[in-house]
Amino acid sequence: MGVSAVQRIKDGVSAVLTDTQARREYAARLKWLVRGSGDLQAWSLEYRAGLQGIYHVDAQRSHEDPTRTLHCPADCATGAPLSHLYEARYVYELTDTIVNTVTGAALLCSTPERPFFIRESISWPFESILSHGLDIPEPKNATTTHTGPATIFASTSNYYHWLIEELPMLLRALEREPKATVLAHRDGITDRHRIVARALGITIVPTNTTIRLTDHVLPGRASDSWFIHPRDAQLLFDFGAQLHATTSNSPEQLYISRRNAARSLPGEAQLEQQLTDLGFHVIQPGSLSWTEQINLFRSAKVVVAPHGAGLSNLVFSEPGVQVIELTNGRHYNRCFEWLCHVAGHSYVPIGADDGTYPTTARLRDAIVESIR
Repeated sequence: MGVSAVQRIKDGVSAVLTDTQARREYAARLKWLVRGSGDLQAWSLEYRAGLQGIYHVDAQRSHEDPTRTLHCPADCATGAPLSHLYEARYVYELTDTIVNTVTGAALLCSTPERPFFIRESISWPFESILSHGLDIPEPKNATTTHTGPATIFASTSNYYHWLIEELPMLLRALEREPKATVLAHRDGITDRHRIVARALGITIVPTNTTIRLTDHVLPGRASDSWFIHPRDAQLLFDFGAQLHATTSNSPEQLYISRRNAARSLPGEAQLEQQLTDLGFHVIQPGSLSWTEQINLFRSAKVVVAPHGAGLSNLVFSEPGVQVIELTNGRHYNRCFEWLCHVAGHSYVPIGADDGTYPTTARLRDAIVESIR
């Protein structure tokens, strides 16, 4: 079902009043609407490295992930195959940067010109910062300076982006410089951050929103938002293996509930009961610890779910999981389909709100028929 404009406005106001991250994003949008980007320029480190004279940037780089193109498998169940070009990316060691510790967005300050925005510090084009509500750091707000090699463990509240984009950034940075200080926004450090710190044997140092770094270990991003990089998928799978605790009674068929959440399905409670009767284990990821989620997905053979961030945990699953996504026509995004292709899972989408299956019983039957 669609959502009215009035309801969207109400939801937006509610988010601003109750969610710190939402307030930051709306404030960033307002700032750029009012004054634009001013004289701030955005440059790619790779482009600047090919220039001479005052425009040359000496960015030490290593740990290359080469350019590659991936395609959907020939038997792609959507009938609309995807392809994605992964641009080459590197881990950089930069001198004198100013960074937003929530988003990882960074300015380079070590050139003769004014500080410029580093395109490789975010996974979206610079021109899209307004739509994403991305807060670009400002030099005047960098009242703290950290000396010595350091990297940022960003703290977005969106679980998909945190897991699929931010955690691999940290893992790549520590591959380059294992002794780098790990900095994170003091209000954004969660239990997940602490679990990561214990697993990696590191200390996360809380810091301000905007900070200056004398020696910044920056894992470069390409324009891959919504397209998980194969290298990142492998890093996350290996990390999950570190945390996985084998149990003899882990369920093999999971249904990820979104009941009482945004994008929940009509009649989801009835569907859950019908799937439970067929041997499915119904979970609500928000009620579980992160390690419990990892353990469940590590053992799963079949995962059924409406579109939602809980499906991000498929990066921890052994290859070969049968994934059935109950898609939402109003919010159709193929990120989990692509995740399945990269991670070696089979993927089947079922339109859950387009009228094809008017009852939960019909939807249940379609799910059963899709399980091979």
